[in-house]
Amino acid sequence: MDATPRLQLPYIAPQQAQKQVTYNQAMRALDLLVQPAVKSRAVSAPPSSPAEGDTYVVGPAASGAWAGKEGRLATLLDGVWSFRAAADGWQLYVEDSAEIVISQAGAWAPFVTNGGGAVAKFGINTVADLVDRLAVASGSSLFSHAGAGHRLKLDKAGSADTGSILFQTGFSGRAEFGLCGDDDFHVKVSADGSTWIEALTVARGSGLVSLPRGQLAFPASQNASADANTLDDYHEGTWTPGLSFGGAAVGIAYGTLNLGRYTKVGRLCVASGTLQLTSKGSSTGAAAVTGLPFASPSDQLWASCAIGYAAGMASVTGAVLGLQLYNDSRINLYHSNNGNAGQLTSAHFTNGTQLHVTVAYDVA
Repeated sequence: MDATPRLQLPYIAPQQAQKQVTYNQAMRALDLLVQPAVKSRAVSAPPSSPAEGDTYVVGPAASGAWAGKEGRLATLLDGVWSFRAAADGWQLYVEDSAEIVISQAGAWAPFVTNGGGAVAKFGINTVADLVDRLAVASGSSLFSHAGAGHRLKLDKAGSADTGSILFQTGFSGRAEFGLCGDDDFHVKVSADGSTWIEALTVARGSGLVSLPRGQLAFPASQNASADANTLDDYHEGTWTPGLSFGGAAVGIAYGTLNLGRYTKVGRLCVASGTLQLTSKGSSTGAAAVTGLPFASPSDQLWASCAIGYAAGMASVTGAVLGLQLYNDSRINLYHSNNGNAGQLTSAHFTNGTQLHVTVAYDVA
């Protein structure tokens, strides 16, 4: 063996003449390889006026005295270019690009760039660039506290700029939240990464929450909350008013205008409907409107029902009144009689009776 195994520094052979030549060759190699720095790795031809000791990483498509030496270290020694191939793991500082590069599989790649007193870009398991200066490829990331708490800060230069967190699928944007073009808080979504829909904004001065789409969706099945200050449901729908006498509805028939609609916000339901008979049937007894969309609580509180219009009634002494029962989905019907409420029965109805009712009541 006539050279060291790793840096290939020449040995002085036994009884060698002119030992200083071999020694000087080793010193020159060490001068190149210890704390190595190169002028550039983007130059492909020898510079016109190099200084003694100038070193380059030969760039692609090399020419002149560097032809065929791509990727090797080229050093001017005694006016002649000397070349050395790097092993995997060797590191260099590149002066013109202010970066540290590492040799791997015969090629040089940036390890980190040096932006003066700070790292200008840094990639963990992926490549960073001068746009995405910090790049991380990982199954998860942890930013932990050093002491009591931890705050992640995103700062922007001016109000019209953007400071946000963007969520992507296949590097195409799907959701974003933050200060997007002003100093209000925004939540946006996108189906394709180009057309964005703003879902929510919070005004910076007042904290007012706005829904630019004008819609707030609740699930079909209520997720009820025991908190009196929590809105937990919203429904819009239709219901079909019915009529019973003594709890039965034998032979009762309805016209085409027999219909109803309701709106439920939280536990409050407001239901309106038109009851139109074409036959009152054969059942007898106390009259009640049936079919409300929700039952009331079992707390023994009744809700008053407004009868806005009544026609086709018989022997009614005053206004028609309605009382929505507790723990039920019916409205009992009465009429005013000298300051008292008298129960309406099948005798007060005809085959052409029509009622328009509205009731606001709590839902169980």
